[in-house]
Amino acid sequence: MFQGRFVEDSRKVKSLKNIVFAIENPIEHKSKLAKKSRILSIVAWIGFFITFLLYFQKLRGLYLPALASFSGILYGLSMYLDSTIKQWPIVAKHVNIESIKAEINEIET
Repeated sequence: MFQGRFVEDSRKVKSLKNIVFAIENPIEHKSKLAKKSRILSIVAWIGFFITFLLYFQKLRGLYLPALASFSGILYGLSMYLDSTIKQWPIVAKHVNIESIKAEINEIET
């Protein structure tokens, strides 16, 4: 599954175990992603609000575009997690869990 020599074995095992967890516990996986998405979205909107508040108080500087950009990145990550939540049931059907478990055992031994 993983190819190349740049990924450490511990990182491979962690990623594979996350995939196994997501397949075996789809409801918990969905709730974990939804919680992360909600937190990122809330922090992003707070950043946007602070940016507009400072802008309209005539406090302008380099930090305003930086804060707005950071908030936009956080909101983009939130949207990415939302799309992952919607796509995961379709992708999970096509994942061979036995080959993933075999690869975990191969790496760990």
